[in-house]
Amino acid sequence: MLKALLIDPSRFQRSVMASVFARRNVAVTLADSAAAGLQMLADGGFDIVCFSHELGDMRGTDFFREAKRRNLFGFCPALMLSASPDKRFFDEAIALGITECFPKTDLLGLEQYVEQWESRANRRLSGRVLLVEDSDTAANFCSEVMHGLGLQVVRFKTAEEAIASLEREDYKVVLTDFVLEGLQTGLSVIRAVRAQPGRKRELPILALSAIDSVARRVDILRAGANDFVTKPVVAEELAARLGNLLVLRELFDQLEVQHELVKEMALRDRLTSLHNRHHLVAEMPALMAEAAAKGTPLTLVVVDIDHFKKINDGYGHSRGDEVLVAVADILRGACRGRQLLVRYGGEEFVLVLPGTVPIQAALAVERLRERIEAAKPGDIPVTASFGMATLHPGETFDQLFTRADAAVYEAKRGGRNQVVSA
Repeated sequence: MLKALLIDPSRFQRSVMASVFARRNVAVTLADSAAAGLQMLADGGFDIVCFSHELGDMRGTDFFREAKRRNLFGFCPALMLSASPDKRFFDEAIALGITECFPKTDLLGLEQYVEQWESRANRRLSGRVLLVEDSDTAANFCSEVMHGLGLQVVRFKTAEEAIASLEREDYKVVLTDFVLEGLQTGLSVIRAVRAQPGRKRELPILALSAIDSVARRVDILRAGANDFVTKPVVAEELAARLGNLLVLRELFDQLEVQHELVKEMALRDRLTSLHNRHHLVAEMPALMAEAAAKGTPLTLVVVDIDHFKKINDGYGHSRGDEVLVAVADILRGACRGRQLLVRYGGEEFVLVLPGTVPIQAALAVERLRERIEAAKPGDIPVTASFGMATLHPGETFDQLFTRADAAVYEAKRGGRNQVVSA
């Protein structure tokens, strides 16, 4: 559990501050003076310190200055509250190194900070890290930090080994030193990652280097690294930069999933959950090209529910929707493998049967006609007319569809509830 030290001479104010941290399940220790706070800090074990500018025995800025002199803070966030939101106090505090300042009247600002801090501090990461580091000491140190974050580490000493592993392994992030054993440097690792196919090229990369020069950092960032840490590495800095990179990657992954979901929704019919005509148009070129290349048949079937307007008019549109869903389920249940089914629009469906010879397709479609006629969804008599067309050499999708659609109209003119082949 995270621990906070709260310092204020007022019991009421300490209670108010404590409530902010307690709501985030942070253990609270209270002090009523700067001297007491310094003693508690010396005992250690705190993850965050929140103190007032008015501490009674000294000002908050003086307390912070003394704590820093004694090396009591480390990388622990320091928050200062002031009853008088004087910009001079806040500027002085920030210049000293205090993390953030809040007026005591701005509890919302303090709560928002604590919420975000607690969320980051308790964040557990997951995934595998590609660590490219030739120094055993540095590698062990970085690995210990990353294991503490919940990450698994796969380490190589040379760029050549690391680059070879990229082709066969999946990683969440890459951490590479600049100077390595072997002939290649960390720049080679970075360039190799950015040259990977697909999403692998977007792997977050954190670069390390003991040579702290602007030119070196620019070279590394230009090569494609996302961030840079100077050696000797500070554990807290490494954890923070890795955490930020991984969280950012997760956010982009979530965005990609949402984008794919939106794309999929655009290709789906909301009522029946079948794909729509846009999906059919997108998929047919590949199916037709495959049929032509392999010399295999491809049959397109147009299905049109008979007298659907009368169903809507006589039973209502909600019952008409039930009929559409029932017919869609019957057709869906008959689809196998790469067979494609879409709701083309209104009461019309399209079924694509790749690799099925015409006589087999005709038998399968006849069975579908019989199932629809026998279904009687909601006790409503339903039949459908079917038009079939098998792809001719050199024929376009529009020509194939036109023939199947014409066969449907012929089936309707011939009395409906039948299968006609073009």
